[in-house]
Amino acid sequence: MRHGGVEWVHGRPLKIDDFSVNLNPLGTPEFIDELIRDALMNKVYSYYPPLQLRDIKEFIADLYNVDISLVGIFNGASEVISLLEPCNVPEPNYSEYKRAGSYYAMESDDIFIYSLEGSCVITSNPVNPTGSFVEREKIIDFLSNGGKLILDESFADISLIEPNYDLASEFDNLLFISSFTKSLAIPGLRIGFTIGKRSKELEDKSPPWRLNSIAYYVFSNLHAKEVRDFFRKSKDHLSSLISGLSSPFKIYKTVAPFVLVKFPIPATRVNQMLRPLGYQIRDSEGFKGLNEFYGRVAVKHNTNVLFKKIYDLVSIQ
Repeated sequence: MRHGGVEWVHGRPLKIDDFSVNLNPLGTPEFIDELIRDALMNKVYSYYPPLQLRDIKEFIADLYNVDISLVGIFNGASEVISLLEPCNVPEPNYSEYKRAGSYYAMESDDIFIYSLEGSCVITSNPVNPTGSFVEREKIIDFLSNGGKLILDESFADISLIEPNYDLASEFDNLLFISSFTKSLAIPGLRIGFTIGKRSKELEDKSPPWRLNSIAYYVFSNLHAKEVRDFFRKSKDHLSSLISGLSSPFKIYKTVAPFVLVKFPIPATRVNQMLRPLGYQIRDSEGFKGLNEFYGRVAVKHNTNVLFKKIYDLVSIQ
């Protein structure tokens, strides 16, 4: 399993309690559902979306209090990643980054400690899959010394750390990647964005009509305050869920809506036992520095229940 997500069969997604993807534990907010229903009722899919995406850029600029000139819009964070040059990547990390080289975070008991090394670094923050993060002081120090940094903060809106977007206006050598996939639990509405002085350069490399009409309708009609309030509520909810985690297996400290777990058997075997019961987790395929006993598990209201099921399954092996 190189990426999480349920399998589609005969054009429909399987019904499964999926712990392999890291979406907002609160789920999709009602204001998003309402806008999608409104878009369908108005048949916006029968129209081309605008080529100019200024309405959405204004929303993002307002949401994060950044200048609109720093914002770029893309068909998911994955499109941005595909346009970027290779850089050094601290491992373990997201598998799709283009790597000029790799170096490894320091594992200390139940946490991975990340550093920024070399002339160019790309990393997720919080870090997928370990749930750790890069401290703001390290970020500022790296940038102040001339390093080029690409930070993927797709989980930051709903994690226990705050986004660092305010640094984009200060440092020309900093680019942020993000999306609303995780924070609003909408992986099917492909929309990603950048914040930084390279945004226009990257948009010029991407095709027109990067968003479909439904995604454009939804995000051009959102209100920044409503989304900020939802993110704040999401962070409080996640904090409560993380503090209540209880696992018979080794788990690593996390600030994200997922937790890294070390099982006594390979995670692929764990999935083989879970799927007939209607569950799945993310195994370690594609994550450098993690062996087959590691798995990434979404933090949800029933994560502890899942841990108990896995423990019972492993115990009878």
